[in-house]
Amino acid sequence: MPNYLPIVERVLDEPDAAAGWRVDLREPWYLVTPPDHEPRRQGWKLHLSATPGSAPSVLERAARVLLRHDCAFKFASTPAVTARLVSARMDRARSGKFLTAYPADDDRLRALAKDLHEATLGLPGPAILSDRRYHRGSLVHYRYGCFHAPLELTDEGSYEMRLRDPDGASVRDDRLPWFAPPPWAVDPFPATDTPTRRRGDPVRLADRYVVSEAIRHSNRGGVYRARDERTGHDVLIKEARPHVGADLDGRDARDWLRHEADMLDLLAPHVITPQRLDLFSAGGHLFLVEEFVDGTNLQDWHREHDGQPSPESAWQLAGALSSVLDRVHAVGLVLRDLKPSNVIMRSDGTPLLIDLEAATRPGTRTAVVGTAGFVAPEYLRSGADHAPEPSADCFSLGATLLHATTGIHPVLVPDTVPGRWIGERLAALAHAAAPGSAALAALLPLVLGLTADEPDRWTLAHTRRFLRTGGPRVAPVSAGPELPDVDVDLLVRDGLAHLADTMDPSGEYLWPQPSSLPHGDPCNVQTGAAGVVALLRRAVGHGLESARPALRSAVRWMRWRLPQERRVLPGLHFGRSGAVWALHDAAVALGDSATADWAAASALEIPVAWPNLDVCHGVAGAGLTQLRFWHATGDERFAARAAAAADTVLRQVRLARSGVDWLADGGFRDDLAGLGSYGFAHGVAGVGAFLLAAGRDLGRPDLVEVAVGGGHALCAVARTRGDAAWWPKGPGRAERPGLDFWCNGASGVGTFLVRLWRETGDATFLDHARRAARAAYLDRWRLGPGICHGVAGNAELLLDLAQATGEDGYRRQAAELATCLFTRAVRVRGRLLVPDDTLREVCPSYQVGFAGVLDFLLRLRHGGDRAWLVDRRFPLAA
Repeated sequence: MPNYLPIVERVLDEPDAAAGWRVDLREPWYLVTPPDHEPRRQGWKLHLSATPGSAPSVLERAARVLLRHDCAFKFASTPAVTARLVSARMDRARSGKFLTAYPADDDRLRALAKDLHEATLGLPGPAILSDRRYHRGSLVHYRYGCFHAPLELTDEGSYEMRLRDPDGASVRDDRLPWFAPPPWAVDPFPATDTPTRRRGDPVRLADRYVVSEAIRHSNRGGVYRARDERTGHDVLIKEARPHVGADLDGRDARDWLRHEADMLDLLAPHVITPQRLDLFSAGGHLFLVEEFVDGTNLQDWHREHDGQPSPESAWQLAGALSSVLDRVHAVGLVLRDLKPSNVIMRSDGTPLLIDLEAATRPGTRTAVVGTAGFVAPEYLRSGADHAPEPSADCFSLGATLLHATTGIHPVLVPDTVPGRWIGERLAALAHAAAPGSAALAALLPLVLGLTADEPDRWTLAHTRRFLRTGGPRVAPVSAGPELPDVDVDLLVRDGLAHLADTMDPSGEYLWPQPSSLPHGDPCNVQTGAAGVVALLRRAVGHGLESARPALRSAVRWMRWRLPQERRVLPGLHFGRSGAVWALHDAAVALGDSATADWAAASALEIPVAWPNLDVCHGVAGAGLTQLRFWHATGDERFAARAAAAADTVLRQVRLARSGVDWLADGGFRDDLAGLGSYGFAHGVAGVGAFLLAAGRDLGRPDLVEVAVGGGHALCAVARTRGDAAWWPKGPGRAERPGLDFWCNGASGVGTFLVRLWRETGDATFLDHARRAARAAYLDRWRLGPGICHGVAGNAELLLDLAQATGEDGYRRQAAELATCLFTRAVRVRGRLLVPDDTLREVCPSYQVGFAGVLDFLLRLRHGGDRAWLVDRRFPLAA
């Protein structure tokens, strides 16, 4: 059945069905409304869960009840949508919501819940975690939330439906993976279940396993560390929720977990997996208990070796992994999902395989599974209904070794037809990365052979012969290839042409939005039109006249679209600041004085007092924009507003200082200690960069002193290794250490510090800027392409240092990073385009897509200032 619509149409055509109902497709849903339907803004609503197998019956039975109650409802449009809703990787807060009913009031809600429960009783469907069940075992769930509220632009710059509290204030409609109604919403149903465990009590499973830590949560179920009270040993427990991942045959996550337990038993004699200890059910959930392995996940092995594994360690790893894989194949299995995150390295260097639910015998009837980039491409694109031959695991071994030695994620967006072979493209990546990685250089023939396309792919026999050749060849680490100007020009030319072709001046968004992110303001820098307009303006400024028609059309569209959003957010990247900045500069380049004047007038309406102080969303971004307009127009009102923004920052940071853990030692001003992040987008580096520019240009030494204090604090909390430095995300924050992005981490901190050095001459700032640049350079193969948290943003720091110091070595390194971008590029209808930060699709977004990449490439090729900063031009050092 291509979709579920015929089921509802049959119910609507039944003799006792009322006339006048509407059915509208609103992908991926069908919305069904009774005559004269007047939607409520918010209230208690009902959700029914279903599996792909039960969905037709659930829909048919529920539709009759809903029509009888004159209740509007929506349902998933196709079996494929239903499968996604119950998939193991579905967001837990949205999982399972196959059908939503919108009762007109709470009395009808109660009557409807009773009838729907009775009509669907006994049909399978997963629990909906964001809701409360109507009764134990029921498919009917309920939660309080928006029905048909208008979309509102939030402080974060994205559109969402918002609740209204009893006082009329706008509040978030939080969709959490647990039942959490707003405090004013009275539960319409009496509690039917008495909690068996009080909050804070220990979780005990099977009357012996006491959970000590939740390692991770997913829609499939949790993974927990626990103590076995009978043995005193730590164990790992994996949970499978009923009906999650269900298919048309009724198999679900519990069947996959049983299968994994069988695989552990089968491989146990070979001591290449954790030991299976127990398998039990509780409350319908299945739990697998395994030996707890204390080791390093291979996904982190590259970093554990300081980003430069030795050739000897890589050689040993290749031998150990190939030996493990050989034993798997000897048992008659194919793994199908060998990848770094499915390998644990013990302290003695021996690998163990984990997460074996995909392992099976070649030829077994089963769906295609695996992780893009690590799965053999011919198997992934085949759509086969049977497991592949062992050669598929050989590809996974090569991709895993490529990742382990360099940090490269080997996923590649497929070319459109006619396309290049994946093996050819991976070979280009590996050849370009090998000079900078002694480990990869030692294994290069092996990696190339294992990731070659069939029939040229190496077998495990080839692998053994290679590894018996006497040990790794140790080659000195050297600079990688710089991207030639002709290839820079090719990426720019093809990207600009794609932008011109995909522009939609009649659309809600001028260019397609990233599918991985929520929709935001169509005119902002982050994902909207402003960033692309800034790129087109730079292209025209460098004489690329082919970009002028697209720039002119985009300026007209922004001038029309900007006034439609009445809420003015101050931020540079998510708010109005970047939009009017880009529009003004573009209008000046086009000689459109009326639009330039309108943009300047709009800039005077941007708030310079706001709770958020950062560059992306708040006051620092607004202040930079006011400085920019002052320089562009000479209007002193902008200077006064920039000063007001700076004063707002100082006042609010000082108020926020209480309770903030500022890690740096004393000996310098700590005015910025109230900020919770070190990075450029949201913290000290970005706010400091604004205060530095404002103090310099407004003649305010007090602002410069605060910026200098922030710089010294950042230097004090740097974590150095060799000649590189990284920063934690913020004061007292241990999550995701070693970040080197523009938004959070070394690249953004260095962006601020190099400017501090130019203003103060303090060599400490230059030293740490160099260390930040070194970190960005070392991680060039590990990151995605984008400006915000990828290669292009880090390369901008290298160009900053080249410009500030006059040292051409930094420009050469930036050209090496351009090679990283080029080797990732995908051919789309004959054009070469750099993918977005997911590495799985192409989008024009400035911060996470290819527009920002092109902006960097134009600066690399032609010079010029860094975008979205107010800099003096850096004179070359003497």
